[in-house]
Amino acid sequence: MYRVNYSGVPCIESKSITETTSTVTFNFDPFPGAGSRFSGFIAVKITESVASSADALPVYFNVPSVTSSSIAVTTFSGTPVNGVELEQGIHVVFFDRASGVMQLLI
Repeated sequence: MYRVNYSGVPCIESKSITETTSTVTFNFDPFPGAGSRFSGFIAVKITESVASSADALPVYFNVPSVTSSSIAVTTFSGTPVNGVELEQGIHVVFFDRASGVMQLLI
């Protein structure tokens, strides 16, 4: 057994967005609560809007303290989240370090 979010739910805020012809990547600053063993819920504040030309592209998060590279964001069922699905505002994701999965919950 292991504990998730022992000391609260971390909250991060996007700092920039990178859109290419194949992906949309939201970039975040590292957050100190995410050590190498971190798995759990993260409250995510998205401050940028995805361009309409990128609505159908898959979304990635670049959170340097959580992963060493960008990680795909999926729905609970494992379907990739597209740009049109991630609006500005507060969202909740679950990051499972063991499987490398980041799921958008709300």
